[in-house]
Amino acid sequence: MNMIRQITSENIRSFFLLVLFISIPFSIAGDDFAVIGLYLVTFYRLAKKEDRWIHTPVIYGMGLMFLGALVSALLSDSVLLSLSYFRNFWRLGLPFLILLAFKERTYDRHIKILALVSSLIAIYSVIQYFTGLDVLRSAARQAEFHPANRVWYAVGVFSHHLTYGGVSLVLFGMFLPNGASRERSLGERIFFIMAATCNFAAVIVCMGRSIWLGAIAAVAVVIFTFLGFKRSLIAIVLVSLLAGGFLGYQSTLKRSFFKTSALGRRIDSISVKSNLDRLYMWEAALRVIKDHPVLGLGPNRRELMDPYYDQIKRKKRHKFQHPPTVGVHNIYLQNWIDFGLLGMLGYLIWWGTLLVQILFALWQGQITLKRIAQLAGILASLAGIMVAGVFENNFRDGEVQTVILVAMGLALVLLNSETSGSQEKKPTLGTSNG
Repeated sequence: MNMIRQITSENIRSFFLLVLFISIPFSIAGDDFAVIGLYLVTFYRLAKKEDRWIHTPVIYGMGLMFLGALVSALLSDSVLLSLSYFRNFWRLGLPFLILLAFKERTYDRHIKILALVSSLIAIYSVIQYFTGLDVLRSAARQAEFHPANRVWYAVGVFSHHLTYGGVSLVLFGMFLPNGASRERSLGERIFFIMAATCNFAAVIVCMGRSIWLGAIAAVAVVIFTFLGFKRSLIAIVLVSLLAGGFLGYQSTLKRSFFKTSALGRRIDSISVKSNLDRLYMWEAALRVIKDHPVLGLGPNRRELMDPYYDQIKRKKRHKFQHPPTVGVHNIYLQNWIDFGLLGMLGYLIWWGTLLVQILFALWQGQITLKRIAQLAGILASLAGIMVAGVFENNFRDGEVQTVILVAMGLALVLLNSETSGSQEKKPTLGTSNG
């Protein structure tokens, strides 16, 4: 009985945080359990005045998105159905839960746990890519992922390759700069480099082209942060010349790579001809926005896009692979359709506010090298997933949404740290720091 009495709300919160960071790479059930627990503990601590609300500017963009969604729902042709969509917003308080939880503690141990667990899952995904091994999926579920050139699209232990790719992309970007911080020991740097490498391998074997483009954007952000504009430009030009030379060079090896290997064929499919389905979905979305520019269609009203899809079917003689209810494979167009112009602008302001805050903190340089690496990692993660979002509805995916919100929360922790302003002045954005 005495042991139970000694358990504090902070102990309970520590437990849910541990569950969350362990679950992120493989278990949406674990994620949701942890988030619910963090909500309950945080509400209790706020009521008991053991925690104090911390104001952060991202709340304005988030509030504007909510307002836009609410107005679109109330003015839609099916108010109750549209309002029922709001249950999907329940995780969006996670950044603030993370901010309060790590206000007076370091999260380094949790990031290391996340790096270890995600690396193990990534190794499993590589084995899965070559063998089709899937110990947690039923035979019927596994049949949905057909082998291509004797390889499988890796899904980790999730149900879809783009879900796993989205989570791995965020983690890859987050870990990569931490392997370059001189304030970390050599062992820590090697550990984070290995974690970034494992998650990068997972990004590759998920075979998601949007995920690959997001990874390129994440790497570009890291290069820019550590090399500065001029040296980054030189590096980008050199890489572009090498890539252009490879693509322009005719050889048996190159032809074999693009025609016989699964990876080569997937890269070769990044073309207009191979992506007509997505392009026509975007065309349908733009037609909807043209007809409903302010309010969109309202949440949960995607079936109203059927006439637009039918127009394109008749005009282009195209058979869509996915119905409108699946989404238009572009998170920005999807938000405009579902939440109206106000909701879409709120979404962009929410993300933009956070990204600008991170860039400003890096530019000022009044932070330690370790914190520069941490902020650069989060910036790379968010930039990468935003690029991927041009081609997918990734923020609507529960597993991907959770890891994005955790990254946002960790950014808020760093930006609101009471000690950041008193740190010794360190190199500014674009200064090499190892």
